[in-house]
Amino acid sequence: MAGEGAESSLHFQISEISQVRTAEVKMIRVFSMSVNGKDFLDSDWTPYLSEERKRAAARRRQTDARQQYLGAEALVNRALEIVGADVRLPARFVRTPYGKPYLETQCGFFVNWSHSGEYAVCAVSDLEVGIDIQEMSKTPGERLIRRILRPSEYEEWEREPREKQTETFYRYWTAKESFLKMKGTGFYAPLDSFAVRLRGDGASVRELEGNTKYVCRFLPFEDPGYLAAVCGEDMETAPKIEYL
Repeated sequence: MAGEGAESSLHFQISEISQVRTAEVKMIRVFSMSVNGKDFLDSDWTPYLSEERKRAAARRRQTDARQQYLGAEALVNRALEIVGADVRLPARFVRTPYGKPYLETQCGFFVNWSHSGEYAVCAVSDLEVGIDIQEMSKTPGERLIRRILRPSEYEEWEREPREKQTETFYRYWTAKESFLKMKGTGFYAPLDSFAVRLRGDGASVRELEGNTKYVCRFLPFEDPGYLAAVCGEDMETAPKIEYL
């Protein structure tokens, strides 16, 4: 997103944001949009796209990549408008050294987004949040599976019926990535520093150092070819997706 900001203002912003937890009721809303067939250069999208984003998108050679890149920012800004965030659109973000985005204007909301294939997804919450979506069109290879899964997770995956192994792998993948995005480390964090246990419509995540636990929820996505997960500090049920 546009406007990453200077390092000094970044540290000030992150420390201030960490104190913005005034809401008594925890809120998380999830939005999704298909990026296919949309003309993001049309004037209807002007309020939701920064000029920096448009210029960066123009440098991308593949049409699909440009659509994903523009669609993600458009969705984020439309979501902020819907939740009534007190921020000028298109919103500007600062980033941590690992790339996690925070709103430059403090308004009490945390935002995270992801895109894959045809879709972009976005989560807006009053607490730290991470979200990930993956298109499941490709069957993962053995090398990737062993890199992503811990030995105990691999054993669980291996016990699944063959026809369910691809989806099970993507459940682990989206749970792990949404957790790492919530933590703000991305895949810079060692994958053996935490453990994931799949359970029904969600997953529990436990950091091995300190034994801290988190919750991920798989989202009821309308397209069965995709899997999405959201991770936060406390979620009893999976948020409903609001399609735009």
